[in-house]
Amino acid sequence: MLERSEPDTALAYSRYEPDIRRTISFRLLEKQRDLKLLWRWMNQAHVVPQWKMAKPIEDIAAYIDINLADPHQDPYIGLIDGTPMSYWEAYWAKDDVLGRYYPAEKKDRGWHMLVGEPSFFGRGIAPAVIRAFTRFLFLDDPGTQKVVGEPSVAARRLLRYAPACAFEEQGEIDLPDKRAKLMFCYRERFIQQFGL
Repeated sequence: MLERSEPDTALAYSRYEPDIRRTISFRLLEKQRDLKLLWRWMNQAHVVPQWKMAKPIEDIAAYIDINLADPHQDPYIGLIDGTPMSYWEAYWAKDDVLGRYYPAEKKDRGWHMLVGEPSFFGRGIAPAVIRAFTRFLFLDDPGTQKVVGEPSVAARRLLRYAPACAFEEQGEIDLPDKRAKLMFCYRERFIQQFGL
């Protein structure tokens, strides 16, 4: 059984989502607090094919250290009604490997994510958290006009949610670790569909 987190005053984003009648929040990952959680998620059968991080806890600790020290990205834990359920990496596309595959603008943002807790599958939750994190990135920097993504062509479930989250396919690209769909979500279209 999942345990609800203690009240968190360090939330980067929190908003009630009427579509799922729950509150979605994000907070920066904290190594001491989140190491065991992220290690468990990375070793979940549904996560391993995409993330390929089924490794000992020491390797996940090193991965967290690298991410926390990397100025081009920030790791977040996603929560629903206070319960941790997802992991996110927000990055600046121009400074990411993806920035070599399209003409990235200075303020373009992107994200990687995983839903670690199977109990949060279904019921419209994935599209709601994707929209929430995308909204968070637009709110975080008013100069961000586009949020980008590069999901694997094999990530059929995630790709199915793209149109419902205002992401538009731009074509396929060959990244060093995968064949991916290049996806753009423009601020103006997102606001028209979902508001900020």
